[in-house]
Amino acid sequence: KRGKCCGSGCRHCPYNHANVREEQKLVRIQQPAILARGTNPKFAPDAAPDLRVVFFSGGKDSFLTVRTLASAGPMGLVLLTTFDAPSRVIAHQDISIEIAQRQAKHLGLTLLGVPMHRGSSESYISRIGRALDLLQTEFGKKVKSLVFGDLHLDHIRSWRETELSKLGFQLEFPLWHMDYHRLEEDLTASGIHVVVSSSTIEHVKIGEVYDQSLRDKLRQMKVDVFGEGGEFHTVAEVWSVDPERALGGAVR
Repeated sequence: KRGKCCGSGCRHCPYNHANVREEQKLVRIQQPAILARGTNPKFAPDAAPDLRVVFFSGGKDSFLTVRTLASAGPMGLVLLTTFDAPSRVIAHQDISIEIAQRQAKHLGLTLLGVPMHRGSSESYISRIGRALDLLQTEFGKKVKSLVFGDLHLDHIRSWRETELSKLGFQLEFPLWHMDYHRLEEDLTASGIHVVVSSSTIEHVKIGEVYDQSLRDKLRQMKVDVFGEGGEFHTVAEVWSVDPERALGGAVR
């Protein structure tokens, strides 16, 4: 057994990929690892008493969750993104983990990447638990809560409350049952571009801009405007505006 990380990104690395070069982590890591370190002093883990971890997919809902938290003032804020280990793709959003890293770096936020292995004997909950242990060890801070961008699907929230609560952390749902018009106003106020990244319905195309025109069309079609039924998913192009505006506080 080696006494240190070899830097190759081995699947069973017991050293959390400590010696994998930063520029190679996106393509090499097989275990949870920090993919971006926060540079925004308002939300840096080092400067906070504890950490709030946002389960971040790179889409509009998780972006609005981050924006809502940011409006509350300085805190230790970490994004956690799971992705398929072989393809490096984030499920549902169907975008590369590289996009989430680009989002985190632009916003100046810390990103914890968690590669998931198909057919692994390790459960999802155990994998997330190990990732959170790494995070707490890395920064010497306790995780205060796990934060989700769920809007109104009871069965998804119920699963999270049943399973993820086993990890012993508080769970937060800041967008839960929030009026859609308020969410749309906040998204517009952020100034970012949002683009459809995957779709299961004929009338919403990949690459289509998610704007008021598309939302009006969805309402006419009687499709959930936020795609909560899995009709479509998006990517939040946060780099289209400066970080201060992107994180500039939710509409109240």
